[in-house]
Amino acid sequence: MTKQEILLVIDEFTPNTIPMARLAAYMREFAILLGSEERVHFSRVKKGSACLVAFPDDQAAPKVRARLEEVVALTAPRPALKARQDLDDLMANDNAIGHIEFDGARVIEFPGRLRPVQERIGPVRRATSVEGEIYQIGGKDETINVHLRGKTGEIRAEVSIALARKLAPYLLLGKVRLFGEGEWYRVNAQWERQNFTAIDFTPLDGHSLPDALREMQEMFAGVTPDEFASTMAELRGE
Repeated sequence: MTKQEILLVIDEFTPNTIPMARLAAYMREFAILLGSEERVHFSRVKKGSACLVAFPDDQAAPKVRARLEEVVALTAPRPALKARQDLDDLMANDNAIGHIEFDGARVIEFPGRLRPVQERIGPVRRATSVEGEIYQIGGKDETINVHLRGKTGEIRAEVSIALARKLAPYLLLGKVRLFGEGEWYRVNAQWERQNFTAIDFTPLDGHSLPDALREMQEMFAGVTPDEFASTMAELRGE
């Protein structure tokens, strides 16, 4: 059976001119976008424009096709959508345009050098905070990376070793709020945070204000105002 080929075409390069490190960068993002990493294989760099040729195992072909359709519809997993953007960024930086073909059909376009130029201002550092559930803590030097699941997706924060040790007990156990400084850029009239360094934190128990008030009411259920006042006086040593 003929293998279904998947092509990543980059118009600015040829097989003889694309640097090896740049080829590796394109291949990495290409693999992430396609998914099924263990069942999609690199074949060759085709002549003409630099054309990376890959093919999926027969069992994986329908899954890869579905993944490409999800990328086009913007419903694919976050890593695949990020890989699509990263591929387009690579091409824009290389003054290239390109596309992906699957089984002879062009399915994804990369405008690259043809996309509108972004207005970019920054960086600007300012105090900020982030919150979410810690699902990974790691690092090999004086800076440790903490990964959180936030409301809008993954958040990465840099922390000191000392702060990482304090955060370790909260790994996969509830939410925390990290305080620190972020590096912000203004891109096309919108502010975007590029990185974040945390210096302190507070745990969040996940309770809303109504929940907290309800718990307080339950704690003092059946207590008269006089009894409450008397108890508070005793606690204050009056």
